[in-house]
Amino acid sequence: MRFKNDKLVGDFWGGLAAMLVALPSAIAFGVTIYASIGPAYAGLGALAGILGAAALGLVAPSLGGTNRLITAPCAPAAAVLSAFAIELVQLDVDPAFIVLRLTALGLVAGLIQLLLGLMRIGSLIKYIPFPVVSGYLTGVGLIIIGSQIPKFLGVFGNQSLWRTLTSPQTWQWQSALIGVVTATVMLGAPLVTRVVPAAILGLLA
Repeated sequence: MRFKNDKLVGDFWGGLAAMLVALPSAIAFGVTIYASIGPAYAGLGALAGILGAAALGLVAPSLGGTNRLITAPCAPAAAVLSAFAIELVQLDVDPAFIVLRLTALGLVAGLIQLLLGLMRIGSLIKYIPFPVVSGYLTGVGLIIIGSQIPKFLGVFGNQSLWRTLTSPQTWQWQSALIGVVTATVMLGAPLVTRVVPAAILGLLA
């Protein structure tokens, strides 16, 4: 591999920008998944997101790439894994085994993706109508929003979204205040500066 000195500065800032964009998403998705197990596991989710983003940045470039492929944390996968974790919690599965199953599921999914790539199955995506893909991603977004509202209000456990919304006595104003400040900073940050991603400024706030 050969490096050109005149490209190093651009590569450095490009890598830094990609890190600043991907890292908050990875942390958020990790917390989303692990917080479904219990509040005590939210920190592990953040750590898993950081390690996953680092591994992604090391492995993906090593295997080559294409200008049509974006390697980044995946929101649909986070939504599916979060729902999987919630179901296991409702079945009273031990939290340690839930983490183990999530890890095994990630490894199996990765192996299946490699197999599908070798078989060129990805070319079939052109036969899937855009409304199907759009509807799928919209549904994923609604699932993520619905799963985060109880956490936004400081309500943890196995309460449903509807029960959370109809039980204001369980809300914690401190958690809601932090969420409002973070969201306000993220929405207002692009009006002040675009150098630092809004998600980073929201975390700092």
